[in-house]
Amino acid sequence: MCAMTRRLCRLGIVVVLLAANMVLAAPSHACACGAAVAPQGSHATLNHEVALVHWDGTTETIVMQLAMNATTDNIALVVPTPAPATVASADKATFVELDSLSAPQIVKRKHWKPGLALALAAPHEGAMAARPPDVVNQVHLGPLEVTTLAGGDLTGLQKWLSDNGYAIRPEVSDALGPYVRDGWSFVAMRLTSSAPIVGGLSPVRMTFPSAQLVYPMRLSVAAPNTQQVTVFTLSDHRQQRTDPDAARQNTEVQFAANVANAIHDPLLRELAGTHGAYLTKIEVNANPEQISSDFSFGNAPNDDAYRQVLVVERDAIIPVDLIALALLVFGGIAATVGFLVVRSRRRRA
Repeated sequence: MCAMTRRLCRLGIVVVLLAANMVLAAPSHACACGAAVAPQGSHATLNHEVALVHWDGTTETIVMQLAMNATTDNIALVVPTPAPATVASADKATFVELDSLSAPQIVKRKHWKPGLALALAAPHEGAMAARPPDVVNQVHLGPLEVTTLAGGDLTGLQKWLSDNGYAIRPEVSDALGPYVRDGWSFVAMRLTSSAPIVGGLSPVRMTFPSAQLVYPMRLSVAAPNTQQVTVFTLSDHRQQRTDPDAARQNTEVQFAANVANAIHDPLLRELAGTHGAYLTKIEVNANPEQISSDFSFGNAPNDDAYRQVLVVERDAIIPVDLIALALLVFGGIAATVGFLVVRSRRRRA
């Protein structure tokens, strides 16, 4: 037993039990960070995960927020780490603040085009092609799928909601119109399944010795689908991927900045206090055949700040009918004034 324990420590394998009364079975679908384990006859799938990683030079902390779908309440998560880890629960509020800190900048842009203002008095959005909203972000929080929407028109928004399983009463749907016209954004939330566990896992914090900043990925070679991973790094400098897989995977930096003066979450303040408060948000989409190494991170060439800019396009009508009417009225008034002036001058003459 002791020899087996020493062997497991040398391999650096950590098994994290996230539910009680687990019956070990062959892993079902792998997630990016490791493998989900479910009892015989059940399955668990992790399709998207969000993680915060921090390294102080000797010790690494990984805080993971997982979106899990499962047909059982007996679930485990197997995560490889470079050395045996200390495991504790974390708070979802940490990721709420991370999303807020790294939220994209919304830029509203109008496209002016000629139209008939008087004809717009009666709503007839259905007469034009519907413009669906842009999906700014989509995350899973517990049993909820949360989607942030921006732009589009009322018809496009209503169609998106209907197509994505939102059964909204007509009077409520119509009430969205004023917000759409004012350029508001929307957060849509829904339960994704009636199964015992649907994204119901709380964040998990793992702390372990490490010689570098690394995020385990190699188990995802067994995944059946594309893996989507969002990694927040908190360090003293902007971070970039340094592993050999980075060049052949879709890797996008979505945010980079020093957030020392904006941090309020206790865990973020704790981590920032030991190795800097430069936050980098990196999103990766990778097919299983593109995965051969773990993610590793190092300092970027510079600490240039970056924030995504989301342009929300809106059509604005140039009311040619009202302009024509105004010109007609103005022309009539000018002609009348001119006539009166001429007549007055003739009388004086």
